[in-house]
Amino acid sequence: MTLTVCIPVFNQDITSLVDSLIKQTKLSKGFANIVVLDDHSEMAFHKINSVLSKDVSYFRLESNIGRSKIRNKFLEYTDADYLLFIDCDSKIIDDRYIPCYQEYLEQHHPAVVVGSSIYQNEQPSRQYNLRWTYGSRVESESYEKRIRNSNTTFKTNNFIISKECFHKVRFNEGLKGYGHEDTLFGYELNKNNIVIEQLNNPVLNDDLDTNEDFLLKTEEGLRNLLKVWRITGFDTDLLEKVRVLKYYCKYKDSILLKALYLLLRRPIRFLLSSGWSSIVLFNFYKLGYLIQLNSRKR
Repeated sequence: MTLTVCIPVFNQDITSLVDSLIKQTKLSKGFANIVVLDDHSEMAFHKINSVLSKDVSYFRLESNIGRSKIRNKFLEYTDADYLLFIDCDSKIIDDRYIPCYQEYLEQHHPAVVVGSSIYQNEQPSRQYNLRWTYGSRVESESYEKRIRNSNTTFKTNNFIISKECFHKVRFNEGLKGYGHEDTLFGYELNKNNIVIEQLNNPVLNDDLDTNEDFLLKTEEGLRNLLKVWRITGFDTDLLEKVRVLKYYCKYKDSILLKALYLLLRRPIRFLLSSGWSSIVLFNFYKLGYLIQLNSRKR
């Protein structure tokens, strides 16, 4: 049994992440190797990361192909039985990260297993507060909660998939831009009756977005979410996995909610971008943004 650690990278220094992984893969006795695909990063980042090529398989793509397509492309660069996907802004926090996966794969032979990711315990400076608050309170579900909640939204950071399964279910390359390619991928796994197993083997999300960058990414992600909703044929099964989409379908024709959002949009966005990390305000902003998108398309 073999494993390829797959790291898609764009404009990120990954030397520390890869160094941590190299130490563990060298001790794995041929079990694991590392492949890095650079999605046509700026030359400055390419120069930093290309020095890794003596220890890992490093390839820089001739053009930027996006978050979904680059993950599918790893199949062209490995013959391993399993592929482990790690986001390029992650940090390895356990010296037994690779051995933990190795033991689990040898014992259970899963199709898909999620190790998950967490955020730092210390509150960051105000300009990063929104991303940290939302990530630590909403996105970073504990192992116990992930086990209990089968409707957990699938995340692409730190999961393993068998090569056989990945040939069957791939990322939808019709979905461009940032956000919810993982939602659609998880949906497709469920539709193909593929069990998503959970393991307590997290990595740390080590590079926080500023409040403003996170809001911009959130808005782009919400636009993608409506595309995902259409791609699935408006399948109601998706509503149970994405709460904001469920509320959107319930209130998308509400004139009152639309008017309230238009009235409060700018002050709420100002508060959020300033570091006022209210989950309630943030969720209202996302819901209102979706409703406004729906109104524009009429």
